[in-house]
Amino acid sequence: TDGGLTPCATCNLTNPFPNGFQQPSGSRLGLATGAGGTVEFVDQFRKSPYVTQYSLDFQRELPGNIVAGIGYIGSRTERIGVGGNDSASVNINQLTPANQALGAALAEQVPNPFFGNPAFGAFSSSRTISRGQLLRPYPQFGDLLAHQVSAGKARYHSLILRAERPLRNGWGGRINYTWSSNKSNVFGERNAFSNNGGGQTRPLNSYDLEAEYAPSQTEQPHRFNYAVTAELPFGKGKSRLSDPGLARTLFGGWSITAVGYFQSGFPVVITSASNNSGVFGRIQRPNVTGTDPATSGSTESRYDPRCSCINNWFNPAAWSQAAAFTFGNAPRTDGRMRTPFKTQTDLAFQKVEPLGGGKTVMVRIEMINLLNDSQFSGPNTSFGSSSFGQITGLRGFPRLMQVMVRLGF
Repeated sequence: TDGGLTPCATCNLTNPFPNGFQQPSGSRLGLATGAGGTVEFVDQFRKSPYVTQYSLDFQRELPGNIVAGIGYIGSRTERIGVGGNDSASVNINQLTPANQALGAALAEQVPNPFFGNPAFGAFSSSRTISRGQLLRPYPQFGDLLAHQVSAGKARYHSLILRAERPLRNGWGGRINYTWSSNKSNVFGERNAFSNNGGGQTRPLNSYDLEAEYAPSQTEQPHRFNYAVTAELPFGKGKSRLSDPGLARTLFGGWSITAVGYFQSGFPVVITSASNNSGVFGRIQRPNVTGTDPATSGSTESRYDPRCSCINNWFNPAAWSQAAAFTFGNAPRTDGRMRTPFKTQTDLAFQKVEPLGGGKTVMVRIEMINLLNDSQFSGPNTSFGSSSFGQITGLRGFPRLMQVMVRLGF
């Protein structure tokens, strides 16, 4: 109870809450419960989501034991929570957009009807209050943040091309390419590689959640995967060395596997560093100018030692600051200039050697991220910030090597 200065062996067991509990007020205060501050609650009108999935697939066996396929996978989701994996909320106490026409008058101080009444908490301490506060749907409160609002929808479409070959005659594997479109109005998505979070996982206008419909924060239009295994051409029956016994001992039974992918970047969420929309909205976005946001050069070529970062990922002329008492017209996500391209290759060598009597020993050498590809985080997407368009972090891990020996009996 004194900030941990005095050790206590038993007090936390005998009385773990020495200061008591904050008791629930119940219904005695009626509509004044929590007045004068922000209230967060779970939306009592939420509904169960549902999803419809559909797919179509064609396969054909080709010469060489290869099976080729082409397929389509789609889904349609309704009534999903717009808060996404960030548990973002909808402010039901935002001013209606029509009030933006009042402009600076929203900030003017007017007589405070809550002054001197302790039931209204912090609002009771000042003789004046802003006109905008009194025009809120529930003026006795600050923000009223509803969680788990089931007003979301999602649409997914994908085309998959693939080829597979079982391990025969010393080699096999599979490759596939996916083109996909993934759109939703789930503004509460958080993606570590897009560097979005906090204010970027909020709706622009609580009265128009449909306007948040845009490419998903997890959309990756192009992805190519491969996993190929081949046995080395040495050992019993296929040695190419002058000493078959030595070849079999040292090289026989080894196989090599390569696994990797190439993937598009993710869409970015551009918001304004400052918010002067004037309606107690929780974010503001800039306006789109029509200029291409892309800049030239590879990711590495844009390294700037002055900031120790990847600089100028965006052309800032693609956006402009929205005027006061407007929302800005930039979409929730912008796919014109995505986060950096991603790729990685892993390699493994493996050998299983019989020891007799049903015993075997397996040796496996793995190289993770063989080419030491950098997995860059997303850029700063706060328009108006001094670091807008800078990439300052990495995700994933560097090249790793690990060796495993397993005895089977």
